[in-house]
Amino acid sequence: MALKQSDATMKFDGKVFLKTVSHSPGVYLMVDSDGRYLYVGKAKNLQRRLGSYFRRSGLPDKTKLMMSQVSYIETRITHTEREALLLENDLIKEKSPRYNVIYRDDKSYPYIRVTTDHLQPGISFYRGSLKQPGTFFGPYSSVAAVREILSQLQKVIPVRHCSDNYFSNRSRPCLQYQIKRCSGPCVGLVDPSVYADDVRQVIMLLEGRDDSLAELFTERMEGAARILDYETATDYRNRISALREIQSRQHNLLPNDREIDVVTAIERNGIIDVCVMFVRGGQNRGDRHYLFRPRLGQNSKEVLAAFLPQFYFRNSIPREIVVAPLPETVDMLASLFTEKAGHKVVIKSNVRGRRAQALTLARNQAEDHLTRHLASKESYQYRFSSLCRDLNVKDDAERIECYDISHTGGEAVVASRVVFNRDGPDTSEYRRFNIKEAMPGDDYGALRETLTRRFRKVSEGRGLTPDILLIDGGKGHLRIAREIVERLVPNELCLATIAKGTGRRPSLDRVYGYRNHRMSVLQTSQTSLHLIQQIRDEAHRFALTGHRRRRSKRRTESSLEQIPSIGPKRRQSLLRYFGGLKAIEHAGMDELSRASGISPNIARGIYEYFH
Repeated sequence: MALKQSDATMKFDGKVFLKTVSHSPGVYLMVDSDGRYLYVGKAKNLQRRLGSYFRRSGLPDKTKLMMSQVSYIETRITHTEREALLLENDLIKEKSPRYNVIYRDDKSYPYIRVTTDHLQPGISFYRGSLKQPGTFFGPYSSVAAVREILSQLQKVIPVRHCSDNYFSNRSRPCLQYQIKRCSGPCVGLVDPSVYADDVRQVIMLLEGRDDSLAELFTERMEGAARILDYETATDYRNRISALREIQSRQHNLLPNDREIDVVTAIERNGIIDVCVMFVRGGQNRGDRHYLFRPRLGQNSKEVLAAFLPQFYFRNSIPREIVVAPLPETVDMLASLFTEKAGHKVVIKSNVRGRRAQALTLARNQAEDHLTRHLASKESYQYRFSSLCRDLNVKDDAERIECYDISHTGGEAVVASRVVFNRDGPDTSEYRRFNIKEAMPGDDYGALRETLTRRFRKVSEGRGLTPDILLIDGGKGHLRIAREIVERLVPNELCLATIAKGTGRRPSLDRVYGYRNHRMSVLQTSQTSLHLIQQIRDEAHRFALTGHRRRRSKRRTESSLEQIPSIGPKRRQSLLRYFGGLKAIEHAGMDELSRASGISPNIARGIYEYFH
């Protein structure tokens, strides 16, 4: 249900609106005159909650500012407050309202995966859906942390770390076998039952049961020594030594069997740092930090109430979550998380002993991270202001957009847009454009197509206009940008390009722009030039990664789709099984037929195509 003003310029009539609102639980969506969503909220009683926005006094200034922009409000009734929380989370993710606290993280967390669905399981780094076959351990805070743990595991227990495809195609053991980091299951150098036992030991270690594993190793070493099997005894002695070395570097925050997340929030200078610390097997597996600047002045407790469902509905949920400060919706969240995770989830704040120590550690890490961020931000804002002065841009400028074009000889042309504001890069605003109309290799045509697509939306009243528009290029790129901007952008903005200097030396880079309507080289300070170069390099990186991905996909698709009987589904099946085109090219007919949907006759056709 929605009530909309007949005239967008009229003040929203809260009294009239409230007469139409139910007392039921539900969700409300505030929308401005351009149809943009400003805020999504939930309520146990919609009329009572929405009525609080129309009080004559006591409303915070930031909330008053938001309400002055409201043109109409949509309401969606639910059966329970619990359903309202779920719907609110979905709508925040879908609508990205301006005034909500929004969790943004375009990268999934890294895990360690044991391919227990394989006859001879392997252990490897993994990032992606946990619905895939296998047993997963994590999450970990970084890829580096996973790589380090995998390296340590190999020193203790020689289990394979290779992909299933690599494993299936071995005819002799690889280097890992030679340096005693793998027992060679690929070529039958280890008994399957012995290897299965090694995999169970790896799982024990990943679960944090290292003391039990040390006892097992000691028992087997002594048993081997009693029957004079000194080779086996030596092997277990070496495993014990490697295990003790790992234990000496570790500090158990909690008992070994604990799987806990510690979540805390610290506020300073209007910025809130949310720290999520992962404790697995009793050990600190690292932490992640998320920074928020609440537009409505929400406090730490309110930010956590919004953050927790958004975070855990997208990531794995541990059995226990220690949170401080504790949101008011804690009981409802625990119930929802239990349902989603398939196991009981406890959320608590009033903790003692080791849990209290872990919470203090997380708070200290949040304080330290926020301090470093504020110091860096102060330096960045100084550089941003310096650039505005050098380019004669207004003091309240907020948005810089930079564009770059990337291709290989005209193949798979991709343009990038990166956005920077006074706080640094705004990755949520990054965009890539697949160039479709410009001639291959025509950089000017690609830029014209990109800017036309971007600023046509501005001319239609959609999208923000940047204060500064940067292009990676020279005078020709600047002329094209000016042509597009003058035609499509109603507001004045600053145009500039940055061209590589002689010998591609950064100190000789030139910045071109317009002075008194004439193109000229702009004189900038070193501070401003360094910021422009940083933004240009980020646009180049973002364009290049998109181009490489598009080029690789196009080359793979074109090669496979030329083979009779290979369509999109079989192509995906082959790529999923083999991991890439090169492995498909070198695979035999028997190996090809193991992929889903590939019959022996089709496998023969694929083999003959490449050979």
